[in-house]
Amino acid sequence: MARLPQELIDTVVMEVKGKPDLQACSLAAWKFVPASQSSLFRRMYLEWDSSSRTAPAFERTRLFFQDHPHLTLYVRDLTLDIPKSHQDQAILEIVLRMLRNLERLAINGHAQNWDDLLTDLTYTISCTISLPSLQRLHLLRILRLPASVVLHAASCVRVLSLDRITPQSLRDIPAHIPPNTQLENLILPWCLATNALIRACDFLLTPQNLRRLSVEVRDTGYYRPPIVASAAHLRHLQLECGISSIPFDLPLLPNLRSMVLVLPRLVGTEGLWTLPENLSSTIVTLPAVSPRLEALHITIRISTFQTAPTWQDHIPFPLFAARSYRDQLPALRDIQCCFGYFDTFMPCSGIWFELALQSFIELMESQMPAPFHDGILTVGRASHRSRVNYLDHLP
Repeated sequence: MARLPQELIDTVVMEVKGKPDLQACSLAAWKFVPASQSSLFRRMYLEWDSSSRTAPAFERTRLFFQDHPHLTLYVRDLTLDIPKSHQDQAILEIVLRMLRNLERLAINGHAQNWDDLLTDLTYTISCTISLPSLQRLHLLRILRLPASVVLHAASCVRVLSLDRITPQSLRDIPAHIPPNTQLENLILPWCLATNALIRACDFLLTPQNLRRLSVEVRDTGYYRPPIVASAAHLRHLQLECGISSIPFDLPLLPNLRSMVLVLPRLVGTEGLWTLPENLSSTIVTLPAVSPRLEALHITIRISTFQTAPTWQDHIPFPLFAARSYRDQLPALRDIQCCFGYFDTFMPCSGIWFELALQSFIELMESQMPAPFHDGILTVGRASHRSRVNYLDHLP
């Protein structure tokens, strides 16, 4: 063992995934310790029970890192809740200052106002966002977040998601802002506060170097400006539609490689289920809009139901009716169609869902006969998410 290079030992230990196995490795030999500890402490959670007035885990973490400061160097991925008491916020601020190598930070504000948080904590959060190592930032449920904080985040990290974020009523940045050159992946889920956020943080609509964009399509049409601004560079686009079936108005996306469409099923004549019209109209434009497309993922969502569904559509999409689609989309190698609920936290199972899924499989295979026969079409159920670990589903 002593003759093996440390690099080889580290490589072997880094392949161990389970926490009990890593703990056993750290106790097996002193040469196993660095790599074991690096894996054990790479991802950390600081969770706070909103039903409790205190967050004892925060104090235990502070004491632990004060006794073992070298372990703070291993923490790369931190997911945290902001507690409500200023005492616990002060402890969290101390812990954050210890972590200087973070690459991913996810913060759940639990619907607290930014101005009500401890001043030292908000300052430390801003300093953490400025860390050269930080690449991914996810902000969830923070009220009255200053536009300057959003601008700072968009200028520092490469991946940014803003979910249920409301801005301050008074914009605290000048009207003319230099273009952002850092952000590559922007995720803007729709909620009641999104329109206000976009008005206060309009610089999010004019990114120059986005490679990946995920937005929800609503009547306000705020989704289109960032697509247009980043059209030359965009490689991945995800569009989600609510209950309505709003037509997509997409510009030319010459470098787009992957497109994800999340759409509602509609109800046609005589109560028959039908695919949304904007799906058909988008597929028609794919060769002109995204000629280098490699992957197309479609998810159709439904509400709960208790009767066997019957689909109205059985006419193939013209683009995919014959193998000539290969001439129009020569790079296309993967089409995935998924079927699930609007509530992504609801398991896609049960007798009625299985019936609906089987009829959906038959429908999509008939809608895209050429890709089906070419073996590039797969149809199945949508993935199930966990409410508890929502932030884990983000990049």
